[in-house]
Amino acid sequence: KRTVLSLLCIAAASALQPSISRRAFIKSAVVASTASVVKPVIAAVPIAGAKAPEFDLPNSRGEGTTSLKSLTKLGKWTVLYFYPGAFTSGCTLEARGFQRDIQEYRNLNAQIVGVSVDPVEKNAQFCTAEGLDFYMLSDQGGAVSKLYGSALSVPGFGTFSNRQTYFIDPNGDLRWVFTDVESHIPRHSAEVLEKLSELAKA
Repeated sequence: KRTVLSLLCIAAASALQPSISRRAFIKSAVVASTASVVKPVIAAVPIAGAKAPEFDLPNSRGEGTTSLKSLTKLGKWTVLYFYPGAFTSGCTLEARGFQRDIQEYRNLNAQIVGVSVDPVEKNAQFCTAEGLDFYMLSDQGGAVSKLYGSALSVPGFGTFSNRQTYFIDPNGDLRWVFTDVESHIPRHSAEVLEKLSELAKA
């Protein structure tokens, strides 16, 4: 029988097998978990209204690192979205949605930034392949994903970023969190724009 551990190995390798969707992986993991002694640990999500956790991570543009301070000093809203892995079907669909609506985000004085545990090189390849006008940050080891409550950790194996989206206002405050993204990836960007418009006008 497959354990959660072996299924996470499949998820980690899914960049080489884009046909493996995260939804299918999760469904299989839920079934297999009843026969497994390996229990995943999910980090707690920070409370909206609090200061967003600080970070300073390598970016996919080869420009060194990007910090929360460097993002907020631009006076823009930041849509910080965590995703499991570049080139997987769900992550590709999600990124394309943000790219499709990129001008609408700019009209709302907002910037899109992705985060995953993928290495810089893989994130850079993903951005180039998809023609993305925004960049990704590499959170290898998952430390920042844990701070944001967007991490799935399995003892003895490692940490992955859960698919969650956060709004950080120009003051560096965490204003909104989307935790149930997986079930409606195709319409996620539209939902983000709707909520962001509401908050930006408040």
